[in-house]
Amino acid sequence: MLDHAGGEDSSLLSSGLMSSRDGIAGYWNGAKDPATTVASGFGTAPSEITYLRLSTRALMLDHELVEGIKVGYDRDPGGAPKDGLARLHTQGAGAPFLEIQRPSLTQMERQLKWLRTYADLRDDRLAEISTQQDDILSYFGAVAFLDDQRRLRSLEIVEAAVRLAIHVELKVKHLCRMPRPIDFSREVQPIVQTPDHSAFPSGHSTEAFLTATILHRLMTGKGPKDGVSRSAQLYRLAHRIASNRTVAGVHFPIDSAAGALMGCLLGEYVYGLAFGVDPTPAAGPFRAMVNVAEVTDFQIDGDFTLDWLGTALPNDIALPAQARPETSIFGTFWAMAQKEWW
Repeated sequence: MLDHAGGEDSSLLSSGLMSSRDGIAGYWNGAKDPATTVASGFGTAPSEITYLRLSTRALMLDHELVEGIKVGYDRDPGGAPKDGLARLHTQGAGAPFLEIQRPSLTQMERQLKWLRTYADLRDDRLAEISTQQDDILSYFGAVAFLDDQRRLRSLEIVEAAVRLAIHVELKVKHLCRMPRPIDFSREVQPIVQTPDHSAFPSGHSTEAFLTATILHRLMTGKGPKDGVSRSAQLYRLAHRIASNRTVAGVHFPIDSAAGALMGCLLGEYVYGLAFGVDPTPAAGPFRAMVNVAEVTDFQIDGDFTLDWLGTALPNDIALPAQARPETSIFGTFWAMAQKEWW
């Protein structure tokens, strides 16, 4: 049966379906209809979920992505959580694959000059800033043609990955808890509402660079270090989306730097998951123990650039030749998405 609207229309339709059945079905003794096939349309493989509706598939993909990752923290000698530190682990892994330590308040004050410099771009970027508050995928769709017919599987994966990013970044923000630019100076006067959660790291930057990484992998098979180093268009877009949050007055450049690094590595986690590769230090595909303010070539007085990100990223994952992505729900879905490009 097709989905239909709720409320009074739903009740009316249910009443209509009931009277229609009474009018055409005739007497039924409770026996199976020989003309029907039991459980038709469910497929034969546990990894196949395309028989489900979009909303149900989304929940299945969310489960696949979220169950394998955990945001944790270190403890001081007394057993209390260390303030300002977040660690990303894969499920069951001892050591984290990403550690983020917030900068000091003094360091953040030195970044205020970038808020003044970027504010000069507000008039030019206003339309982007306003629409990107709740929608960055339309911008990636304009580059990659994310269409709900031609590239439906790719779109579903990207949307699920963004939900994963939000799930992770909010916990990281809570553990890192850094004031927003407006907390340092009223003269910032943002042109959008300042969010209630931590400035560090930037959620927009995380989601943008995660999306760029997923799409770059689907389109080229190559990883974020390749895309960032070549300044590929998807990564230029991600950088612009991240920088627009500084233009708007709600983020420091270092917030975007941390978010970009986290987004790229989350993207590689998703990619590794599709191929059954465990992205942990023991497995060795990537590792980044990072205090963002101390990564090679990033100066606290400097701006966030793709050049910096290229030096900060670990080498891209090299998958084994025998990888079989069709053996899991997410891997099967990734293989379907890949066929939309190649």
